[in-house]
Amino acid sequence: MADKAEKPEKPKKNIMGKLLPLLAFVAGAGAGGAGAGIAVMKFAAPAGDHGKAAHAEAPPPPAGPLEYVEIENAFTSNLADSGRYLQVKLSVSTFGGAEAVAAIGKHKPAIVSAVLGALGEARDADIETAKAKEQLAARLKDVVNKTLKSKGEPGTVEEVFFTSLVVQ
Repeated sequence: MADKAEKPEKPKKNIMGKLLPLLAFVAGAGAGGAGAGIAVMKFAAPAGDHGKAAHAEAPPPPAGPLEYVEIENAFTSNLADSGRYLQVKLSVSTFGGAEAVAAIGKHKPAIVSAVLGALGEARDADIETAKAKEQLAARLKDVVNKTLKSKGEPGTVEEVFFTSLVVQ
C-alpha cells in the first residue's frame, strides 16, 4: 500500500517540476516588463518635461494668415574675409497680419540699415553651404525682429528668405 501512496505523489512532483520553470519564466518576464515600463516612464518623463518647457517658451499661435513681404532693396556688401562681395534680395514672412506688414514698410529704412550692418560682418563661410545660408537667414531674421522691437513694434517676422543671392 505504501507503493500505491507513493505513485500519486510522483505525478504531482512531475507537474510541479514542469510548472515551476514555466512559472519562474512568466514571473521573470513580468518583472522585466515592469522594469522596462518603469525605466521608460522614468527616462521619458524628462524628455516630455523638456518638450513642455520648450513649448512654454514658444510664441503663441499665429494670429493671422501667413503673409510674405518683399524687401525691394538689393543688399550689397563686401565679405569680411575676402575681396568678394555678396548681393542678396530678401523676402520675409509674418503671421502678424496687416499691422505687421505695415510695420515692416514703415520701418524699412531702419531694417535695410540693420541688414546691411549684419551682412557687413558676413564671411565666406556664411555662404558656402546650404546650412550656412540657413544660419545667415536666421541671423537676419533676428536682426529684423530686433530692429522692429527697437522701434516699438512687435517682432513678428517668422522667417527670412533669400530671393536672390550672388557672390562675386
